[in-house]
Amino acid sequence: MTAFPRVMLLCVAMLSLPGCATVALNAALRAAHPQPAWNGEVAVASEPAGARCTVARGQQVMAELPAAPGTVRLARSYATLEVRCAADGYLETAEVLRARDDPAVFRMAPNGVIGATATVISLASARTMRYPSEVTVTLVPATFASEEAREGFFAGRRAAVMAARAAEIALGEERCRASADTTCDPSLLVAQRQQAEDLARLDALRGAARVASATPADAPPPEAPATAAPRARTVRMALAEAP
Repeated sequence: MTAFPRVMLLCVAMLSLPGCATVALNAALRAAHPQPAWNGEVAVASEPAGARCTVARGQQVMAELPAAPGTVRLARSYATLEVRCAADGYLETAEVLRARDDPAVFRMAPNGVIGATATVISLASARTMRYPSEVTVTLVPATFASEEAREGFFAGRRAAVMAARAAEIALGEERCRASADTTCDPSLLVAQRQQAEDLARLDALRGAARVASATPADAPPPEAPATAAPRARTVRMALAEAP
């Protein structure tokens, strides 16, 4: 048996000690999530390319991008951010950046005074949180050529929103069915709520988009141009003079 397995076995036998528990915790996280820790960068792209984008927290602008695609740097945080992009001929469109746990960040196991203190500090500073490494904002045209074009566009965007969380929601529902006697996984409720928020935002954009039409369907038919009434002809009768 090599040295590493011996150390692991010893730590498993002594998980009550903060050091061994920390080693085991981080080893398990690295095994399940081998990707490196987030470096603070988010690649922002827009469809079509060239949109002006900002990353905002409410009204506070956190980063700006004169023309997408490009990269912005963000600090670790629990806050929910928005990537808002705009371009001529399109409605301002936003994608949400939601913070999530970064399992590649080293953390102390919450054992003993040292571990518990380190855990509290990590939670307070959001040092184990991260944002997605990339985001694409598909801008919504301000005007569509037809109702069919508008409906087709939004049907595609709705399908994309549903597909983005399909696997996560399906896994949560499976866990709920497997543990019917207990409360469902809270992450399922979070995923469903966030999906509903994204769909509501999409519906608002659909309501703002217009359909171009030379003759609106609800407009009354144009009146025929008025023609001038024929002027009465005056007939002058010559009066014969008496001889």
